[in-house]
Amino acid sequence: MSYSEKQIRQEATPIIEPLNELLTWRWEDSKNMLLSEFASGKAERVLNELESHFTHGWDKDSIKYVPNSIKEELGDITKLTKEQKLFTIPPKNNEPTLVAIWWPWGHGSTLSLRFTMLSMPYEYQPPSFSENPIIRIFQKAKRLVA
Repeated sequence: MSYSEKQIRQEATPIIEPLNELLTWRWEDSKNMLLSEFASGKAERVLNELESHFTHGWDKDSIKYVPNSIKEELGDITKLTKEQKLFTIPPKNNEPTLVAIWWPWGHGSTLSLRFTMLSMPYEYQPPSFSENPIIRIFQKAKRLVA
């Protein structure tokens, strides 16, 4: 399901408002997302704001633990590289879930931040890590061979 600019802006308002002095937003029709592009000098403050609002976050290393429903809905966006990040707020009562997509550009001086919404709720399962380092090594080797 596609959401309108108005719907996404409404969900993102608590995050967007504190950043209004730093960021300018526009609607990206081709992706059906709210977009801001900004200089890397603003990155720390923007990222701090995101981390204070979003409960779940994934990067290149942890994206393998993202729920399958998010992977299915966002598709290639979940194939993160380097400094890219994906943030979500857990769904409430089958309501749409807000997603923030943190996307540094290859040259390092510009970043994009996009907001969209998931139409399907997801269930977050924290990854289970064994405390025993020997078991972790065997588990990793098993995944590599598979």
